[in-house]
Amino acid sequence: MYIDLQRFKRTLCLKKYFQKNPIERECTAGIYQHTELKEKSHFFPRSMISQEISTFEKMVIQDIEKIKGNNKRNNLTANEIKALRQLTEDKEIIVKPADKGGGTVILSTIYYEEEAYWILNDQTTYKKLKGDPTLEMKEKFDEFLDRGYALGVINNNEYKYMKISHPGRPVFYHLPKIHKNSMKPPARPIVSGIDSMSSRLSEYIDLLLQPYVNKTASHLKDTLNILQDLEKTQWKEHYILVTSDVSALYSNIPHIEGITAVKNILERTNSLPPEQIDFILEGIHLILTNNYFWFNEDFYLQVKGNAMGTKFAPSFANLFMAEWEEPLIQKGGENVINISSI
Repeated sequence: MYIDLQRFKRTLCLKKYFQKNPIERECTAGIYQHTELKEKSHFFPRSMISQEISTFEKMVIQDIEKIKGNNKRNNLTANEIKALRQLTEDKEIIVKPADKGGGTVILSTIYYEEEAYWILNDQTTYKKLKGDPTLEMKEKFDEFLDRGYALGVINNNEYKYMKISHPGRPVFYHLPKIHKNSMKPPARPIVSGIDSMSSRLSEYIDLLLQPYVNKTASHLKDTLNILQDLEKTQWKEHYILVTSDVSALYSNIPHIEGITAVKNILERTNSLPPEQIDFILEGIHLILTNNYFWFNEDFYLQVKGNAMGTKFAPSFANLFMAEWEEPLIQKGGENVINISSI
């Protein structure tokens, strides 16, 4: 509660400060499209702390101190707390959320690692590295961002946001697909890349690609969206509803074909300057070819496809599939009706 109180005090001070010192924003219009990405501000104009704010703070703190902490009851019994502690300390099991359905799954550590290595030993998709490649890859990303900033493709806020001084280490894990096999669930591989080398560049690329995804012929926002589209469809007796799925889509998208699909879509719309399109495509290539991660004390490089977990992965996959699907729908002529475009 004390932390929330300080945040509220800072908000009040910021409002007072900017009322007295309105920002004169520079005109940012130009040939390149920019995002709202920027580093989080920690500015706190303490000179704006008035007597009223100080009095309010003291009164709230007094009320907080009156709250007796010993009246707080735990919603777990002593035995339940003990059992949770034992599960946490048990090295023979792994607890993970289910891939779908919202369940919690307890796996033996042996089975979990067997599934992980079954995935990672696929040499067509993954390559085991001799050591930590972070420093070498950081040089590549820094050089790329420096060049983009010098050209003006990214502005000062974007540059500072994407250039990470101390990147985190991407970590590999997998989620059990109990909806396919409850006893021996296959794994869905995921790379957690929070604050990793490519995480913010991936976020930047995703923001620029999302508008193009929304305009694809087969774009469906969610389940409600497809139900609404079906209601608008004038169903005929000879119609057959057909859906399809791609096995391990993210890890099966070839790098060159995926980048070419994005390139074709961006160039057709003619809404971005060629230099920015080149920057986006080079950024995608940089992320895909330097998609490394850590698992069980070893480092790996994903040499094919896109990792589950990276920010721009859904947009990249959607644009790739849209480019693949469009000629098939056109070839079908009147025999194929895309319900999302009705």
